[in-house]
Amino acid sequence: MMGMSATYHYYVCTDEVTLRYRHAGLRGYIREKLHKDPCNGDVFLFFSRDFRRVRLYYHYRNSEVLTDRILFDERFVCPIFKDPNKHVYHISWESFVYLMEALRQLNKEEEIDEVDENDYFSETEDEDEDLSYIGVSNN
Repeated sequence: MMGMSATYHYYVCTDEVTLRYRHAGLRGYIREKLHKDPCNGDVFLFFSRDFRRVRLYYHYRNSEVLTDRILFDERFVCPIFKDPNKHVYHISWESFVYLMEALRQLNKEEEIDEVDENDYFSETEDEDEDLSYIGVSNN
């Protein structure tokens, strides 16, 4: 099952990236331009200029997943971030769900808060969830 969950890290790319890029093109773009590892399971979102299409790229169980969602009569919410000079923003699971599900009328923009990666990673590393009740070890 390739379901999205809060265990993934989500990144929104705000650069104008051609959606002609497929697997290899986006993998190279993520590595070279965004300076991120495209193979570690993070989910990258790329919006079209008119916000009618979003492309998601991520790794799942030793495979690459590239999927599009295309809207015909509406548009996705246009995320606005506080620092317009960055190329990529780490967002929360809640913001990801909002961006995927909230459709907008023409010319409506929404400000989205960026997740501080240092705070997020330190919180997740400190938590040792007991998974023994389902027979899974996190060691």
